Amino acid sequence: MCVARAAEKCKMINRNQLGRALRTTLTKARVERRLVCGLFPAIALLEKAPEDVVFCVLPTTRPGDAATHIQAVLLQAFCYENCIPVIQVDSSEKLASFCGKAKDNCHCNCAIITRDITLPIPKDDSMPMTDNEQFLTDFYECTLEEFPRPVIELPI
Repeated sequence: MCVARAAEKCKMINRNQLGRALRTTLTKARVERRLVCGLFPAIALLEKAPEDVVFCVLPTTRPGDAATHIQAVLLQAFCYENCIPVIQVDSSEKLASFCGKAKDNCHCNCAIITRDITLPIPKDDSMPMTDNEQFLTDFYECTLEEFPRPVIELPI
């Protein structure tokens, strides 16, 4: 198993803060050029360097959109196999907006945040993360066994 949970850490997570934390993380990663948006660029990065991925963000799929659903399931499986947390969000349009792709009816079917190479590597050789990235990763770890998977509502 890729995840080690601490019950105390899970009790401390304030789910009301998740949307804003994710918005801040996406915006910061975009400015720092650590954000990869779109299915094909994400797949290319995952094939080349999965160890550089902090987490993957996927919007919920629309009912009746089988192709997108299959792509999302396969991407989640790949991320799970490579110990990459997957955060689900409520809207592909909002995700596109935070990725800087807010054109008319623009959708974003996934986003990947890569590691910040300017952060020092922790003593335990884990992935270096910002506070918000760690908060979101902790949320993922604490909700790994919840079904249905929790969906973060992105702020407008």
